[in-house]
Amino acid sequence: MFKKLKPGESEEDLLRMAADFNAERQKNPNFQPAAAFVRMEKTPKKSVFAQKREQAKLGRVSSASEPVPLQPVLSVKQVNENATCSGQASTNKVLLDEIHENMLGDVRGSKVNPNLMNAVLGEIVERAEGAQRAPIQHSQASQPTTSNRPRSIFAKQLLAAGAKTVQEPQNSQQKLHSKEPTGRSAIVRDAKLAKELHEENLALLSQMSQGDILAERQRLQATLNPALLALLSKNRAGRGPAAKSEPTAKPMEPIEPTPQPQESISSLVDSNPAHALLQQSGENKWLNFNLVEEHKLAWMRDIPAKMSELKPGQQFDARFDWKGVLLPHTLKQPEQEHATSVDERELYLHGEEADRPGYTLQELFRLARSTVLQQRISAFGAIAGIFSIYNQGFYDQVLSLPISKIFFLLRFGLDENVPAQLEVVSRALACLFYNETDEVLLDYIHDNAYCHWQPTLQVVSSYSDSESDSDPTSIAFLQRYMKLLSSSPAVRADVAEDETESRMSMDDFQLAETDLMDCLLRTNILQRITFILNSVRPDNSSVDSCLKLLIRIARTSIKVARQLANESHLLEVLFSNFLPAGSSSSGAFYGQPQPLCLKLIRVLICQHLDIAKSLAEGALLERLKQFLFQRDSVGGKMVRVQVESLRILRCLLLLGIVDRDLYRLFLPALRQMLDWHCNHSVFDGVGGTVLIRQHAAALLVAIVAAGESGVCDVDGQKLLAEPLHNCCCSWLHAATRLEAIKDFSQLTLLSAALYAVSWFSRNGYMGTAAFQPFLRSILPQFVRSPCFVACVRDLSKGSVLLRRPIDRRNVHPALPNVGAVLMHDYGPQLIVSDTYPVHLLSSIWALRDLSLEANGQRPLFEALMQPSVLEPVAEYLLQLSSGLNRILATNFFARSELRFVHQLLATDGLETYLERTQLLQLVYNYLCCLSTAHATQIKSTFERFIFNGQYVKLDAASLKLLQQTCMEMIYPHVIADNCEPSLSLCYTQAPILPADWPFFQLRLILSNYLQNVQQQQQQQQPAAGYSEHQVVRMTLMFVRQLEREGLQIVSPLEKLMYLMIAFMGPDSQFLAPDLHQLLHDYLRDFYTQHAATQFDFDAELVDKARFEPLYYLFVEHFAAASYGDELFSSLVLLPLAQKYDNKWRRRLWSEHVQVMRFLNCSEDMLIGGLSAYLEPVEEEPSLVQLYGDALERNLVRPGSMAYRIAQHHFNHSKVLRKTKLF
Repeated sequence: MFKKLKPGESEEDLLRMAADFNAERQKNPNFQPAAAFVRMEKTPKKSVFAQKREQAKLGRVSSASEPVPLQPVLSVKQVNENATCSGQASTNKVLLDEIHENMLGDVRGSKVNPNLMNAVLGEIVERAEGAQRAPIQHSQASQPTTSNRPRSIFAKQLLAAGAKTVQEPQNSQQKLHSKEPTGRSAIVRDAKLAKELHEENLALLSQMSQGDILAERQRLQATLNPALLALLSKNRAGRGPAAKSEPTAKPMEPIEPTPQPQESISSLVDSNPAHALLQQSGENKWLNFNLVEEHKLAWMRDIPAKMSELKPGQQFDARFDWKGVLLPHTLKQPEQEHATSVDERELYLHGEEADRPGYTLQELFRLARSTVLQQRISAFGAIAGIFSIYNQGFYDQVLSLPISKIFFLLRFGLDENVPAQLEVVSRALACLFYNETDEVLLDYIHDNAYCHWQPTLQVVSSYSDSESDSDPTSIAFLQRYMKLLSSSPAVRADVAEDETESRMSMDDFQLAETDLMDCLLRTNILQRITFILNSVRPDNSSVDSCLKLLIRIARTSIKVARQLANESHLLEVLFSNFLPAGSSSSGAFYGQPQPLCLKLIRVLICQHLDIAKSLAEGALLERLKQFLFQRDSVGGKMVRVQVESLRILRCLLLLGIVDRDLYRLFLPALRQMLDWHCNHSVFDGVGGTVLIRQHAAALLVAIVAAGESGVCDVDGQKLLAEPLHNCCCSWLHAATRLEAIKDFSQLTLLSAALYAVSWFSRNGYMGTAAFQPFLRSILPQFVRSPCFVACVRDLSKGSVLLRRPIDRRNVHPALPNVGAVLMHDYGPQLIVSDTYPVHLLSSIWALRDLSLEANGQRPLFEALMQPSVLEPVAEYLLQLSSGLNRILATNFFARSELRFVHQLLATDGLETYLERTQLLQLVYNYLCCLSTAHATQIKSTFERFIFNGQYVKLDAASLKLLQQTCMEMIYPHVIADNCEPSLSLCYTQAPILPADWPFFQLRLILSNYLQNVQQQQQQQQPAAGYSEHQVVRMTLMFVRQLEREGLQIVSPLEKLMYLMIAFMGPDSQFLAPDLHQLLHDYLRDFYTQHAATQFDFDAELVDKARFEPLYYLFVEHFAAASYGDELFSSLVLLPLAQKYDNKWRRRLWSEHVQVMRFLNCSEDMLIGGLSAYLEPVEEEPSLVQLYGDALERNLVRPGSMAYRIAQHHFNHSKVLRKTKLF
């Protein structure tokens, strides 16, 4: 006896039981199963007419066996009478029968309704011989005329069709004189009423003559609707007379229902989709349809496209599709007048604004919390698409996203362990934090010269506790001091309290609004990713998303990178699963080397030397050797692994972790890969791929890094020199034959090749001897080729420093990005184009002074000095002198171009293409863009242009002081640039020198003044003294020379503030004759240039004090140490002109009225002349009263400028009733 299958048993148990049964069946052939499947032959489907013929045959057989009375053949009339006698009960029973029984039919004929005979679907079988029977006719009385039971829309159509197709064999002449109606009326449904109307019509016709009847007929045909006439004619034609009393045998045709306006269908509006469905052919085949329930069909109706009129600037709720694409608010209007608009909207499930497709963020949030997994996946996928498009810049200035709120939704969703949800949620988080555009562009430029630096993406705070900020002479200290001076003491206290507030006291949402990455780390994201990769082990794209999150975390700062490097369990999981010792799995992620994991290791190594050492002590070097020596089945993914391995090796070499012994282990792999590229790499597009060119460029810069670190000895250089020379010759020769280079990887490969040749020719053991053919012929030919000339012409077009789009590095301040995307008026653009030639030109310019022989022959320099090269370069420098974008110059991707500009400025011969003024303007703009990473370039530029008597003519003392003060600003940054053993830089390269650096020493005067005031209040010793005379003299002379050359350093308001600071020295050196004359000349020029200028004294100046607090400090200093100086007095009077706000005059004549007594200024020293202070007459009553009080109390000296101003306004003003005039 066999047992039944139990729950939980597998397919193997079923197969085992089948084998036991077969074994028992062989022993006992009579052994039968308990149940068996028997295939029954399906009877062919027959129509009702065929079934009726079989019924007739069965009837004849039964009549032969049993004595029954013979039944005569019934005529059509007799059949109709019998059908009438069957009664109403029989008809209702047939109509309420099962639908499938009506379709299949009944062979006994007991349940067949004659009315439905003509509409039953099925194959119509014709008789082989003999005449066919006429269709069964029935009288109108057999049908109930009225019924309270509702009929389906198809039943109504069938009844109407049956009424039209029944033909009665009556003569038309009999119809005209008969007292009974000829048939069922097409208009009147009540039989009794139809009979009465028919009798009334016959009586009326009997009283009319034949002519009257024809005339009335013509009148009715002219007035009635033609459609109604056609309907009546069609119905009459269907009821035409027959030739005989009995119908003749005619071939029966399939009945096609004619469309009739039914009540149920006509009640539907045309926009209802059910209307079109019900008009389709074959609707009588559908079952179980009763009355039309419009509320159930409402979901199918067309929603009208409302063209809402939005006012300019009006906001509306954004709606997105499932890919995160923002859908427009309205449809596009057709361009042509007669064009039909195509409704391209898709159907979505939403409540409000039903005419607009798409999902709002609130609806996506609701779906993301659904209990249905597929709904959650769809919602998170849409959010991932939104962030992907957002990071590309397409949503800038279009919509504002609540990023912090969406972040918490995604973080909660990451706590689910369902692999499908983990995949989409991790992808959404990666799209938010990991900017794909930034990372791709960083990888593309990494293999160029000096592009191994990695950006850190910490939130830059305006408050810093570094030692440099506490130095009173540092720029950062002075800028912060000026900022504090721009606000009131109460505001300054609040700002200081906010800046020192610890982030530990913030709640999660506040921290997310301040620093989103710090908030992510607070949620224990590292532990969660460890659990996902180690325990959940999703073998899908969740692995890539988690690695991208880790890369972005590692980029944040050195502190966060150390925190990540200290997660030993996480690193163990990464090395064991994604950097395995061998490919032990057939999966796509686990057990296979992942390029993203290697990139994570590279970012950690670049953060600090300590992190690199800790990673190198493990299995990292062994994994690198394994990947670089692998030659079997090197596919696209393995090539990416080798590219990342070469980049890691380069970073380790630059940090000094790989010594000579370790490098010798990698040397055979490097030589083997170099030989492969020499034999198989193709430079142009035919047969060459971007990935192969990236691999070759990474190999070349890794070899150069070995030389720069000193681990590549003589033997190693000899081993690599020959294939390196062959590769460079092959690629440069192939580039010479091209008309233009259109791929960035080709430019990178040429740049890396020239970088390698430049280093080994200058610093290698063999010098230029190893590259003589390349330097003598190949490279000069390339420089003279149309390909290189095209690259030089693309310099101005693709320059980063000359662009005008908006920088979007801080589009969301809590989550900064590197800035690979710029926002242009026409949409987002990449900051680096495919034909960006700066890296290639910089590598070639580094070789321009290389001499091949002792006689000083320089073939490359001669090739570069041709007009086709120098003219585009000079045009580029000329545009920089007037249009350099200082904001984009701080972008991380502009570092290489700033280095190239320094190379151009150091080139002899450019003076012939640029005028002196243009060159000084270029130098000034260039110096205002350089950061700490370019500190040595600032020093060399100062020495070449600023401290050179050819460009700046100062006396020896002033020039020495200028050089000393400028070097004091630079040296701290030179030291800071070399203090940290790291290969990372801040994502925004803030310039060292402010835009007003020529006035910088005057800031020291203001700083010293403020410190002395504070120390006097605290009864301390004053600050250390310095030569106020030399500082003011040097600054004014230097600035005056620059302005005479056409440079505009600061705005007129800023220049006015600096002139006021020049009088605020502690020793009143402005009274010295030579310095006083210099100030007098400078002020006269300033007043002449800006006589018609309207100063905005309430303007906010970046990193500077506001004018108002500085002015009142200036007035107080005038009262203490002015000695009635006319230059000092003219500056005090400047804001008191009538064209400015009267608040300046009211405060000075009320709170500082004693100052007015010491004002001593001639009319020619007033900006705009005396009329600017007299006209128009003052209309403020309180101020006029102050004028009168000062004159009455003799607070102003008679005859002075203040007295004349007060006298004029008081005597001529009409706003007060005066009893006395002055």
